[in-house]
Amino acid sequence: MTKAVFFDFDHTLYSHQTMSIPQSAKDAIRILQSKGIRCVLATGRHMLELEHFPDVFTVGLDGYVTIDGQLCLDGNRNIICSNEIKGIALENLVKLFNDRKVPTILVEADREYSNVHTFQQVQGLSYASTVDHPLGEYTGKPVYLGVVYIKPDQEDWLHGMLPGCDFLRWAQIGVDVVPTGRDKVDGILSYLDHYGIPRSDYIAFGDGDNDKGMISSAPIGIAMGNAWESVKSIANYITTDINDNGIWNALVHYGLI
Repeated sequence: MTKAVFFDFDHTLYSHQTMSIPQSAKDAIRILQSKGIRCVLATGRHMLELEHFPDVFTVGLDGYVTIDGQLCLDGNRNIICSNEIKGIALENLVKLFNDRKVPTILVEADREYSNVHTFQQVQGLSYASTVDHPLGEYTGKPVYLGVVYIKPDQEDWLHGMLPGCDFLRWAQIGVDVVPTGRDKVDGILSYLDHYGIPRSDYIAFGDGDNDKGMISSAPIGIAMGNAWESVKSIANYITTDINDNGIWNALVHYGLI
């Protein structure tokens, strides 16, 4: 029995074509919640970024698995679980940040900041319909995620310098750096355990490379019609495009609305 549904944000719950959450998705969430099914965001974004998308908070979600699972919050935005980058990986990530040769963002619990402003970042910001990150300096606080603006064919050297990290690509121009084994899946499982929800009783929706883990691990993993082919290939079900009532149609298919 489904007791929770997790939604990726960009291009899954939120359309960057209409700059909004489709009304059918909002209606679906309301119906699910009326049946006692928790509706939770599972995103690579930080809560500070989500603040620029008011639609997210008018929906009334039941929780937020943020920055690829590194910070999990309840519906009132209280922290349920967290995990930071440590050791040599943190040292080298900070060195990369301080060298300022590669555009890099560091993400803390209440702050995210960039080492430089470049064309690559402008491209990334345009892709994600988000705001710029302010320039900042690392002050020693826990870092939960790094964002490095490099293309796939430049990525091998990054793997070598950041042991103990996984790399979750969200676009051709950028990759998220997280502690090994800590991704959206881990955040989702922590959320489920916190509320005593069986790990067999949830559904996950996604579209991008950083959703592959949660799509393949979920009892029911659903790929949007606009999803990457690599996501579609591992999904239990492929629904329609986000702008063609994708979330609604999938939930109808599974008899949940």
